[in-house]
Amino acid sequence: MNQKQFAPATARNRDPILAVLKKVLPPTGTVLEIASGTGEHAVYFAPHLRPRHWIPSDINPASLESIRAWQGEFPSDCL
Repeated sequence: MNQKQFAPATARNRDPILAVLKKVLPPTGTVLEIASGTGEHAVYFAPHLRPRHWIPSDINPASLESIRAWQGEFPSDCL
């Protein structure tokens, strides 16, 4: 059973958020994403923000399952 969750807003806001992250994040390091929700942003941002390492997190078990499912479909050496 696929546990991936979808948030419709992700497709609309990921590029504007990515543009800001590219401006404000240091060129290297680790990013801890708090309350990652579905995990869609994590799998999108991680490869675009190389060589930074992206760590998604959440306290909701269903969200953690969704994050893992997204990571399985879109594996990245930065996640």
